[in-house]
Amino acid sequence: MAPDFSRQHGLDKLLAPASIAIVGASDNPDKIGGRPIHYMRRHGYTGTLYPINPQRTQVQGERTWPNLDALPAAPDLAIVAVAGEQAVQAVNRCAELGVAAAIVISAGFSETGAEGRAQQDAMTARARAAGMRIVGPNSQGLANFGNGAIACFSTMFLEIEPADGPVAVISQSGGMSAMVYGLLRQRGLGVRHVHATGNEADVTVADLACAVLRDPEVRIVLLYLESLQDVGALAHAAALARERGVPLVAVKSGRSEAGARAAASHTGAMASEDRVVDAYFEHHGILRARDPHELVRIAELALRSPLPQGPRVVVVSNSGASCVLASDAAIEHGLQIAPLADPTQRELVNRLPGYATTTNPIDITAALLSNNGLFGQVLPVIADDPAADMFLIDIPVAGRGYDVGTFAADTAAFAQASTKPVVVVAWQDNVAAAFRAQGVAVYADEQQATRAMAALHRLHQWQARNAGHRHALAHRDSSTSTQTNPESTTTDAFGSLHSRSSFLSESQSLALLSRYGLTVADHTCCTDADAAVAAWRAIDAPVALKACSARLPHKSEHGLVTLGLNDECTLRDAFDRQAKTLAALGIDDATWIVARMQDGLHECALGMRHDPVFGPVIMIGSGGKYVEAMQDVALLLPPFSAEDVIEKLQGLRIGTLLAGVRGDPPADIAAFARQAVQLGDCALAANGKLASIDINPVLVRAQGQGAIALDALIELTTTPDPENP
Repeated sequence: MAPDFSRQHGLDKLLAPASIAIVGASDNPDKIGGRPIHYMRRHGYTGTLYPINPQRTQVQGERTWPNLDALPAAPDLAIVAVAGEQAVQAVNRCAELGVAAAIVISAGFSETGAEGRAQQDAMTARARAAGMRIVGPNSQGLANFGNGAIACFSTMFLEIEPADGPVAVISQSGGMSAMVYGLLRQRGLGVRHVHATGNEADVTVADLACAVLRDPEVRIVLLYLESLQDVGALAHAAALARERGVPLVAVKSGRSEAGARAAASHTGAMASEDRVVDAYFEHHGILRARDPHELVRIAELALRSPLPQGPRVVVVSNSGASCVLASDAAIEHGLQIAPLADPTQRELVNRLPGYATTTNPIDITAALLSNNGLFGQVLPVIADDPAADMFLIDIPVAGRGYDVGTFAADTAAFAQASTKPVVVVAWQDNVAAAFRAQGVAVYADEQQATRAMAALHRLHQWQARNAGHRHALAHRDSSTSTQTNPESTTTDAFGSLHSRSSFLSESQSLALLSRYGLTVADHTCCTDADAAVAAWRAIDAPVALKACSARLPHKSEHGLVTLGLNDECTLRDAFDRQAKTLAALGIDDATWIVARMQDGLHECALGMRHDPVFGPVIMIGSGGKYVEAMQDVALLLPPFSAEDVIEKLQGLRIGTLLAGVRGDPPADIAAFARQAVQLGDCALAANGKLASIDINPVLVRAQGQGAIALDALIELTTTPDPENP
């Protein structure tokens, strides 16, 4: 019987092994093969250790074995800390002996090029055939401080003393896992899991994220990613995190082209377009941090406060300048500074000196020096004000004469009684330490604080918007959502697509989109001038004449689109010119579209690209001939809702125009959003058969009057069949 090789198979043996073999064990705790033994002896690992060293009878007080074959039983886990071919041989022998999992610390595999990748792939295939899981190669190892299974050689655990806690850190990079661990511990946060996956020949960051989310003591999971090899596994981790109410926060490096190249040389990672990564994270409710420092700042606030229920921040400071900086930073990151209610302001007037500011932000001034209880007097007054979803206490300077201990105690008492986040800004180490000792989240400046607050607000927005909604979307059969005859949709619409090129003609493209519920311009297909004239007469209004062929996807640049035709003579002249152009280009399969000229308020665009990693990605935004120059677009991953589309549009420049400005009526955003949802359904149902879809322009009319696709171009990924054009 073939071994069970589901993604979660064997991961328990990595995180909670009952026995561990160390191949290449060293008596020196500063050697790679010695440090895991030192750590596990020091931090209370209660399982069995099997050091493998043919040159010694003992290492670090533990009995050794000369080789894997000499062991009394197959261990749950093997740490492979030997180099080159010895590492490959050790992994192969582990698989043959029935070892459940191996951590391959050795480097020199896929990160070195094609030869190293081939060696890595062969080694992994043999392990997979035996049902053995592999972490690495090129891995720093795994550490579980909940049970002392520290199969890792990081020096950071010597530099900063471990403490068990609610955080799990999982990283492709060993250096980044250690850095994030160190930053967390410097902030007084306990860390339970610190895992580095290296080249990810088998076990990925996403696999381990799923595993640690089953640990009930884990309250937040932090990820460092250089590549996204299995977006399905990461989506599953995000779903588990959502079910448990555990924030999933990630740094995805390689934002720039240079960074992507560096990531590839580091772990053999493959880069993905960064905007698509953003869309994927947002779709699944994964918070994205810019760097490890921000990752830790978000973690501190998430662990020390509830999620904010809204975007409004009340700022309290003893400096007018800090009030201004905090307000600017909050607005910059999408938060709000709302005025306090009149009753709140009246009560503040009674408690603060006459020269203090009692609106929002609240400047309690230098009076704090003479009255150390001001924070304790002010905070309860603003606790339930309608303008307060979060509180930011900004202390630019506090030294001799300031009772920082009282400030911290009063703030902590307020935070513990509040159901809203309380954040402190204090750049002085001693001031920050006093607040942090009381369990309050502290940041060095206003930008750091408000970015963390905005991140938690985004998480709350995502949870609120997708409670029940996203789960339903993720499990619906999108191929049946807009069709009256769903059983035949995929076969009829996609199974018989053929073209003499990789594109469909405009008429074929519009027909396919119409089948998926998109509203497209009424048009007639013609093959000669007489038929075009007849079509115009039937429309009895100005028309557009467009020559279309699958072999000529871009018509306008060849003069094959003529607009505003409204008499027979000019229509025939336009037809003749286009026919001559086609003949010169060698196009012999063209048809002509005759379509009524349309009017509306705004030209928008819809698009789809099939990403090799993420699948279909939908683009929405400004359209028309300047679409490339404007770059006023947003991305979504289907399935999504019309509400998701509208929210994205509101963040674009065209969103303001669509809402109606300078007397213009509001546009029918809801109709455009429905078109986008239907395009997402179409892309999902195509199941990879469509490489791209370009719908430009989509003419959006006044509210209640709809939106209509005027032009479309579909690119196929299926092999063209020249015998069936």
